[in-house]
Amino acid sequence: MAGNKKIFVTGATGFIGSWLTRRLHEAGFEVGVMNRADSSPWRIQDLIGHLSVYDGDLADTQAVEKAVSDFKPEIIFHLATYYTVEHKPEEIPNLIKTNVLGTVNLLEAAKNSRVNLFVNTSSCFVYKQKNVPLTENDELSPINLYAATKLQAEEACTYYAQTFGLPAVTLRLFPPYGPADNERKLIPFMIRNFLENKTPDLTTGKQQWDFVYVQDILDAYFRLISTQLQGKHQVFNIGTGNAVSIREVADNIREIIHSDVEPNWGKVQHRKNEVWFTSANISKANALLNWQPKTSLNQGLSATVEWYKKHWTRVKS
Repeated sequence: MAGNKKIFVTGATGFIGSWLTRRLHEAGFEVGVMNRADSSPWRIQDLIGHLSVYDGDLADTQAVEKAVSDFKPEIIFHLATYYTVEHKPEEIPNLIKTNVLGTVNLLEAAKNSRVNLFVNTSSCFVYKQKNVPLTENDELSPINLYAATKLQAEEACTYYAQTFGLPAVTLRLFPPYGPADNERKLIPFMIRNFLENKTPDLTTGKQQWDFVYVQDILDAYFRLISTQLQGKHQVFNIGTGNAVSIREVADNIREIIHSDVEPNWGKVQHRKNEVWFTSANISKANALLNWQPKTSLNQGLSATVEWYKKHWTRVKS
C-alpha cells in the first residue's frame, strides 16, 4: 500500500496526530514529524527511532522550510493546533502563531517543495450554529477566537490552492474522542471521575454533540492518500451525523464502568458561547472519499474506557 510514499505530520505528539503517525508507520509509510522543544512525545515515544524528526516550531518560517525541503514529502498532514475554548489575553500570541502563522509557513514550504497534497485540520466550530446537521456550504461564524484562527487557516489554504495550484483539503472535525485524549476534555474527565468513584461537576448536560471516534477520523486521512480529488481546496465534514446529549454520554460511560456515581448536573455554568447542538452532514465525504464512520458510540466509549483503565496514571496534556 505505502510503497515509498513519504508523509509529513505536524502535531504528531498530540491526540489525533499521534494515532495517525502510528498508523502511517505501521502501514509502511516513511513519516517525518516536526517536534517543538516543549512538546512531550509520550504518545509516540516508542516510534521516535523510526521517524524522521525535525526540531523546530511551526512559527519559525525558516525551520519549517528546511524540514519540508529536507524531507521532501508527497503529502503533508497538518494537525498541530493551539486549542482553547475561551481564550485568555496571554494565549492570543500562541493562537495566532500556531494556528495561522504555522499553517501559512507550512503552505509556503509545501508550495516551494511541490508537495502533492496539503491536508489541513479544522473544526466544526467554524460554523454558525444550526439545529440540523451542517453541510460544508453552510454559513460560517466562528464561535470563539480558536475557531476564528482555524477559519483563517482554511482561507490560507484556499489562497495557496488558487494562486499556486497547491492541492489542498481541509477536514472539519466534529468533536473527537478516544484513547490518549487530553484529560481536560469532557469524556476523559468523566471517565476518570467515574473510575475514581468521584462525582464530576458538570453543566446541565443538555447539549447535543456529534462525537466521532479517533480511529474513524484516521480512516478519513487515509482515504485522502489514495483518492484523486477534483478542485483545488476541498472541505469535508468528518463526524457521524448523530448528535447525542452529554447526559447520554455520561450514562453510557457509567454503564460501561458499572459506576453508581451520579454527576452533579448543573453545578457548572454554561459558557456564553455554549454550543447546544452540532452535527455533521457527511454525505460529501461519503460520496467523494467513500468514507463513513464505523464505530458506534458504545464501541468507542468502551475502547476509550479500557485504555484509561490501563494508562490514566501517566496521561499528560
